[in-house]
Amino acid sequence: MLNSIDRITWRNGYRLNGDPATLEDIEPIFEGRRVAALSIWEQYEQSKEALRGLILTPEQYQEACRQIAEALGV
Repeated sequence: MLNSIDRITWRNGYRLNGDPATLEDIEPIFEGRRVAALSIWEQYEQSKEALRGLILTPEQYQEACRQIAEALGV
């Protein structure tokens, strides 16, 4: 999981927290962010799958999905 917030920008080259950086410097940060996002998405999809086993109206299912998304910060 990510332990710090790194600000990556592009202005005539990559910058990491305002300092010039190489692609090799920022690739691990991007990869960590991608893994974290996929993990949250997988949790969301697994929770939705569990809801499908319940007998819910479409409105109840939609509300439950919204609650899951809010809880995960999606």
